[in-house]
Amino acid sequence: MKDKNLQEGDVTVSRAGHDAGRYYLIVKIVGEDFCLAVDGRLRKMDNPKVKRFKHLDKVDERQDLKEALEKGNITDKAVNAELKKYLQTERR
Repeated sequence: MKDKNLQEGDVTVSRAGHDAGRYYLIVKIVGEDFCLAVDGRLRKMDNPKVKRFKHLDKVDERQDLKEALEKGNITDKAVNAELKKYLQTERR
């Protein structure tokens, strides 16, 4: 069942698995249980990762990223730069 808190444009962090602790941007909702997520570095816009909602925790809701996704003018470089900000905040 879809987690009602997760939407396109949300910044999330992976809970478990080999990518635990990695930050992702949700770029598309696929069905009730899955989404497509990118990090701008290993998982780029042309090859997003399929993730289950239950494996993601919402970190932030970014309206600017959501609008950029809707307009189709977001780049891997921009995604990577935005997600790096969360990593730097976490390390403090």
